[in-house]
Amino acid sequence: MYAHIHTSLSLLRGEAQDVPEIEWMLKTMAPFARHIEPEHRLKGAALGVLEALRSGTTCFGEVGSDMAPLAERVFAPSGVRARLASTINEIGPGSRPDPHKPYIFFPDIGERKLKQSIEFVERWDGAADGRITCMLAPHAADMMSKELLLRVKEEAEERGLLMHMHVAQGGREAIQMRLRYGTTTVRFLDEIGFLDDGLLAAHCHQASDEEVALLAARGVRYVSCPSSIGIIDGITPPLALYLASGGRSAALGSDQASGNNCHNMLMEMKVAALLNKTRHRNPTVLPAWKTLRIATIEGATAIGLGDQIGSLEPGKKADLIILNLKAPHMTPIISRPVKNIAPNIVYSARGDEVEAAIIDGKVVMKEGRVLTMDEEQVIAEAQRAAEIITSRAAEEFMAAGSLLTEAVKKGLL
Repeated sequence: MYAHIHTSLSLLRGEAQDVPEIEWMLKTMAPFARHIEPEHRLKGAALGVLEALRSGTTCFGEVGSDMAPLAERVFAPSGVRARLASTINEIGPGSRPDPHKPYIFFPDIGERKLKQSIEFVERWDGAADGRITCMLAPHAADMMSKELLLRVKEEAEERGLLMHMHVAQGGREAIQMRLRYGTTTVRFLDEIGFLDDGLLAAHCHQASDEEVALLAARGVRYVSCPSSIGIIDGITPPLALYLASGGRSAALGSDQASGNNCHNMLMEMKVAALLNKTRHRNPTVLPAWKTLRIATIEGATAIGLGDQIGSLEPGKKADLIILNLKAPHMTPIISRPVKNIAPNIVYSARGDEVEAAIIDGKVVMKEGRVLTMDEEQVIAEAQRAAEIITSRAAEEFMAAGSLLTEAVKKGLL
């Protein structure tokens, strides 16, 4: 399961890599974002769901703006399980003219997005026979006022909902928090009483070791996106550190294809294990059995669904995948003295071993084909939508002057 994912950005795969973090959002993503239309988001989401489902993901912790159309036209009909959240912020087109100056907030945008998010919860929480459930998503501490943050928390507590939030997600956010509040994101959130087990914090790679320990001590749930943050920030998120600090609820995410480049949990597990081992210079960190648990039962617990999914037990939902292990890279299968199935899944699997997926007792993928989506149509429509977006944004993208544009000018890409 993916606890943190933005499937609708799948159309920008490969268009925003290998640049400094402070350029990523403002110089590589922003020129494209201005040309993404609602219909494009649907095509991107369908592509992301198809990709992830084919490689074994049955549950999606999707976060994004205006989630209702995606719920209705992608997540519900595809048959997957989804924990959805519409982002709430006060950011408009003119909010970020300079990353080294405080962002300009628009309270009317915040009011509209809060209202929209609550309406989404009231319509979709528990929909599609319970496959679709909801959270509230304050976007990030640097993208909204303290007052709005606290209002979202109050709404979440009154409705018994978890909050899904980007926390301490890089240098750009750190600059904004220092300018506005004179402190760090984690310290600020702790000061306003925001850190508790009602919060699912994504990323946290800008947090200090002491702040990671504070998140764990406060009971904050954590989702790490190692591939995406490795590419965007050049940092290994503190998954192993969070667990070593006493953190109880951890999960994995892919973030978006414009950062990670793929939505493949079988590959993400390997990246998570390897990067945390090298971060701590300790090969015993995140062993295969633990990493597999984080991708399944522990991840389900982190997003509040551990009593329903994540393991095969009486009374739980019938969500499972079937892998064909009779492939050269998965052979041999050994039982003594070490059962090697977990290590081989984590360190050797590629995603094409997944033959079937069953969600809520219904077969949604069989013999490697997704039954609930027209695969050829999804891919063709995503290709057309991506070509429209990128052609419209081309001049703007080049004028932004990122490191990536320099590579293009030199004929390297």
